[in-house]
Amino acid sequence: MRGYWNRWVARCEQQMDPRPLALVRILVPLAVILDLLRLVQLGLVEVLFRPWEQGGLSTFTDPSAFIHVWSPMWGGIVAFGLTVICMMLIGLGRWMRPAILIGCLAYAQLGHLYPPGDRAIDRILRCALLFLLFSKADEIWAWNSKPRAARVPAWPAHGIQFLLVIVYMSAGISKLAQQPNWMAIDGMPVLYRIMTDPLASNLDPADWTWAYPLFRFGGWSTIILEVGAFLILTRWCHWWAIGGALMHLGIAATMTLGMFSWGMLALYPLLLSPLLLTWLDRKKPTKGLAPNAS
Repeated sequence: MRGYWNRWVARCEQQMDPRPLALVRILVPLAVILDLLRLVQLGLVEVLFRPWEQGGLSTFTDPSAFIHVWSPMWGGIVAFGLTVICMMLIGLGRWMRPAILIGCLAYAQLGHLYPPGDRAIDRILRCALLFLLFSKADEIWAWNSKPRAARVPAWPAHGIQFLLVIVYMSAGISKLAQQPNWMAIDGMPVLYRIMTDPLASNLDPADWTWAYPLFRFGGWSTIILEVGAFLILTRWCHWWAIGGALMHLGIAATMTLGMFSWGMLALYPLLLSPLLLTWLDRKKPTKGLAPNAS
């Protein structure tokens, strides 16, 4: 038993290069901000986060939307503004920890005010930000006067990696449980139906019937990739992440799913850190940082 405990303590005490964590600190808020600014562009902020009595779509049935008690008319607008401001501060590395606490709270309130708009990716990114709360992701590439550390605790990065294992493996297992035809060798591929769905896809189903074999291979690859997400916890993590990144880029190119692909890719610096750090050190060596650390 003592051996297991010692290995756990040793893992929790591992150190890492701060640059992958800093990139996640920058990219995650950027994805959230761009997603929220899209609502501003479409003129939907007041529509989605105001009560229907005032011309909005929110019915405030969720008791967790406590900001409605403060102001039914302006609570959602305030939560929206706080989320954007806090995400900017997180990205800049300025007052990172208070910004994460306030920003995640305001971000979650938006989800309570309009539940259909609170997608899985929103919750994943909030969880990732809460891991960053306990990290030293603001030790580098941040707008502050703090001394830069060459090494920082790695356990927050490991926590985000474990979160991704749960997300991907549960997605793969649920696909197989709900629709076994993912692995079928004949008939219409499940991936074809998904990627030509007129509600979310950019592909015309009539133009892609010839590509059944391609979609079938893509479906098999998706299941293998997702069920094999446990590789994230091994030394083959960055090789798995290359496949994951290609999958998300393909989704972004062929489907309209908001910030899903970009939000997930914002966490990939932690998975691609060996390749990323090698590239950064070759491109522009950073004084005082150990190369190829993960």
